[in-house]
Amino acid sequence: MTIFYSNAIRGFYPAAMRADYERAGTWAADAVEVTPEDEAMLREAITAGATIRKKSGGKWTITAPPPPPFAVLAAPTLASVRQTRDAILNRLAGIGFAAMASGDTATAQAIATARTCLLDITTCPTVAAAQDIEALQAAVNAEFQRIAEALPNEARRAFDDAGLALAPAASTQ
Repeated sequence: MTIFYSNAIRGFYPAAMRADYERAGTWAADAVEVTPEDEAMLREAITAGATIRKKSGGKWTITAPPPPPFAVLAAPTLASVRQTRDAILNRLAGIGFAAMASGDTATAQAIATARTCLLDITTCPTVAAAQDIEALQAAVNAEFQRIAEALPNEARRAFDDAGLALAPAASTQ
């Protein structure tokens, strides 16, 4: 089957339907016949959002779009971190109130400090310095670990309850 391609429309037209397109006034003026190989290549380029140009010699030039900025790629990961953080903060609030009510000021103070760190987890220097998703995840996990290690065991449970698999505490508190 003969296929035509319009770069202006970025669409394909079967030659067998040309008369129908022309009657409807929708046949593209720039439509050119393409080989099955070119059709496959052009379809892939369209899907990828690439720029397509036809050179004067009949060859196609495909230019891939630039990759999105890292901030765009990192956004879903950071959104997930914020959800986890919010679950931890919620659990820590309950533990902190119980500690205050029982007069355990050391635990209450440790939770207050952890709260500040958790609120800054997506903007702290190690997380902000990440330049790829793997490094971002490693930095976030290291920050969660660091924050949890500064808490008494009872408060560390907030991290467990949020589904984080942290390394055991270095010392029992």
